[in-house]
Amino acid sequence: MPIPEVQFTSEGPIAFLTFNRPDARNAMTWPMYDALADACDQVDADGRIRAFVLRGAGDAFVAGTDISQFTSFATSDDGIAYERRMEQVIERLERVAVPTIAQVHGVAAGGGCLIALACDLRVCSHAARFGVPIARTLGNCLSAANCARLVDLIGPARTKELLFTGRLLEADEAASLGLVTRVAEPQALDAAARELAQTI
Repeated sequence: MPIPEVQFTSEGPIAFLTFNRPDARNAMTWPMYDALADACDQVDADGRIRAFVLRGAGDAFVAGTDISQFTSFATSDDGIAYERRMEQVIERLERVAVPTIAQVHGVAAGGGCLIALACDLRVCSHAARFGVPIARTLGNCLSAANCARLVDLIGPARTKELLFTGRLLEADEAASLGLVTRVAEPQALDAAARELAQTI
């Protein structure tokens, strides 16, 4: 079901999903995660779509899951259920039938980093930062599948460092590790992502 915080559009063979909650740095609510999964279904159902670009409004890609979503958690089972729900959405994004591109400006942290990692390609601005700073926030853990996604892209030692310290990777370091496909100036980021999508 469409919601204002997640805007889905298409331009010819390219579909765009914009996380549109800039006042909260696009922190994800449960309805936003559901809308992301629904958008994946829309892309797969439209044979005209050849590439899918995900981006954030304002100065962030996605700053993670909105922490207010956790206030109702009472037991460890609630945390496990959250990770299970997250994994379903991330896995759905990974299964999209066309190439997916994360267009990252600003922070891609926590759930936002996992969304970017689930895309096939990542194009970012010099202002982009990637990481899963749960050691400095909620102290929760990642699912084994989400840990594996990080390991696949940056290796076990760097994954451990990021999880243990909670630090974020700057754009240039992310590019040197192979996490990022292209780095562009902020004003050129949209054009760089579109160019890549059009080439595909």
